Formats: sequence, structure tokens, C-alpha cells
Amino acid sequence: MDPGFEHYDTLKLDEALGHFYMDVRKADGNRYKINSLQCSLNRYLKAPPYNKKIDIVNDERFSASRENFKAAMAELKRMGLGDVEHYPSIDEADRRKLYTSIYLSPNTPFGLQNKVQFDIRLYFCRRGMENMPQMTKSTFSVKKDPKTGLKYVVKTLDELTKNHRSSDKEKTSGIMPENSGSEFCPVFSIEKKVNKLNPECDKLWQRPKDQFCEEDPTWYYNIPVGEKTLGNFMSYLSKKCNLSEIYTDHMHRSWP
Repeated sequence: MDPGFEHYDTLKLDEALGHFYMDVRKADGNRYKINSLQCSLNRYLKAPPYNKKIDIVNDERFSASRENFKAAMAELKRMGLGDVEHYPSIDEADRRKLYTSIYLSPNTPFGLQNKVQFDIRLYFCRRGMENMPQMTKSTFSVKKDPKTGLKYVVKTLDELTKNHRSSDKEKTSGIMPENSGSEFCPVFSIEKKVNKLNPECDKLWQRPKDQFCEEDPTWYYNIPVGEKTLGNFMSYLSKKCNLSEIYTDHMHRSWP
């Protein structure tokens, strides 16, 4: 990409991305599999220190570069280099429906837990529910960007993936950035949830209390959520929120 592209306006960035998708090559002159590059760029621009309020994958303002991206993908597939897309990404309208539903409301123990789990799957998980049952209060930590003053969440320990145990990087951002001023801010949600967890249980996913008050110090029982419940997370939300289809956890993680 052009030096300083992070500071381009939308029009100029759209043009630069279009050229990038068509021209990018490895050092040896061979083509990249650009599907992962597009998603990585999208996360990079949204993360600190840039915190862009744009989406180069779905935003209509980037329609021109997306056409170039599709053309480049078609050429890669013709050459046998296209990424195999095993699972489709979740629909943007369904994503909005989820975030605005009572099932992801941060104002209840049940909704707060669902929202935090949804955010974590989006930003950190690679293979559905893997390692979700083992997550504890210390699996993630909140840090602050010294340049912007904005917070972000990182995973405390990074384990190797099942399918890529060498130097392959995860197809996740590695950080979950603050969305300052938004009621859907993922950093605010995870901070609130950790503060409301039962002190007698170290697990991150605890059974929500049915009766509660906002000022209660604990919103959760000293009972971990079962693996079956965690494994049915996306299909459960799909049905309850009346989404356009029944999504799987692998669909969820394939989000850009």
C-alpha cells in the first residue's frame, strides 16, 4: 500500500485499495491470496491508533475497490490460488439485528454475557467455540493506547492453532478496540462483565442470575456455562433473533 494510506480520505483510499488489490505481489513476484489481506486491512484501519469509522469490506463508499477485489479474486481462482471459503460470512443486516436485540443488551446479565461472547468470537476466535469453555477472567486484559488515550482488549496468552502450528498468523485482529461513546463499545462491555462476575468462580462464562439490580456487585452464579450451551451459541441467537438463516460459529468467525 501507499505510504501514509491510513490518513487518506475515503475517495483516495478507495482508489488506492483498488490498485493494491490488482497489483500486490510477494517479494518473489508471486501473488498473495488477497482475501485475507482485505480482512486484515479492514481490521488494521479500525484498530488503534487509527480507529477509522469505515468498513472497506461492506461500506458502499468502497464499491469501486471492491469491484477490483472481485476481479483479482476471480483471477486468483483461475490460477488456482483463491482462498477456499468453507463458511459464508454473516449478513450485515443480521449483525445489526443482533446488536440491537434484547439478547445482546448490556443491561442484563444474560444479554451482557451474550454480547461479550459475541464480541470475543468476532475479534479473537478462529474455529468456532474452541477454547471458549477454558476461558477465565484473566484470558483477556484491557490496555490503553498512549497516543489516542483509547482502550483496547488483548488476549493474555496466544495458543497455536490446530490447523496452522507454524508461523501462520491468525485471521483475527489480535485486539478488540474501544468504540468511544457507543453503547455497543466492546471494551466497555467486557469491563462491565468482568466486574460483575462471581468472585468464587474463575471462569469467564458463568450462569447469569435471573433476578438482579444494576447496582448488584455480582450478576452471575458460581456455576460455569456448559460446553453444549457454548457450542450452540450462534444457532441459538439466530433462532431467537429471527435472523435470515441459522448461522454456525464458523460463519461468525469468518466475519471481516
